Amino acid sequence: MNKIKGIIFDMDGVLVDTERISFMFWKQELEKYKKEMSRELYGSVIGRNKKGVFEILKSEFGSELPLEEIYSEKVNAMLKYLDENDLPVKLGVYEIFDFLQASGYKVALATSTFRKIAVERLERIGLRERFDTIVCGDDINNSKPDPEIFIKAATQLGLEPKGCLVLEDSPAGIEAAFKAGIRVINIPDLKDPDEIMRERACKICNDLLEVKEYLLQTK
Repeated sequence: MNKIKGIIFDMDGVLVDTERISFMFWKQELEKYKKEMSRELYGSVIGRNKKGVFEILKSEFGSELPLEEIYSEKVNAMLKYLDENDLPVKLGVYEIFDFLQASGYKVALATSTFRKIAVERLERIGLRERFDTIVCGDDINNSKPDPEIFIKAATQLGLEPKGCLVLEDSPAGIEAAFKAGIRVINIPDLKDPDEIMRERACKICNDLLEVKEYLLQTK
């Protein structure tokens, strides 16, 4: 097995505990139109960009919903909430970054979130300067589950895909990493791993502390 030299993080649901907040505001906005954002439906849109989310919602609800308006209201409500409240981080975030830095790993972020929002969140939790490279939703043409974002992150790290490891919570992200030829660990958040996710992931970890232990064992 090739040695892991680079770690590629997803952001929402892996570094920051924001998927629950996003889910809450999607539910709130869709309820205004008497539509339900179920947990199962939300699990299918996690990790995708706006275009990918819209495709799934149109398939579920039809094309009559004003999705641009709903999306804008959802984003604004969520940003207001996060401005007024602490940004929650996931268990083990700072411990794993200390370990990665001390161990000489290269580190990338690959998130479908737009750069302005992603960088602001990283700055709030003190992680902006700890990434060697950052690839965001507005840096790519094709959203997860397309592998473009992970291939670009590995390239910017100066590494082959086989020398990287992706940390993901979403079905779309796990599929994207698999298509990119990159090993991926599933860290479940709102979406429990299904059969395909289990097949694609090299390991399932409950949190980033378990990822750290995995890396210690595979060094």
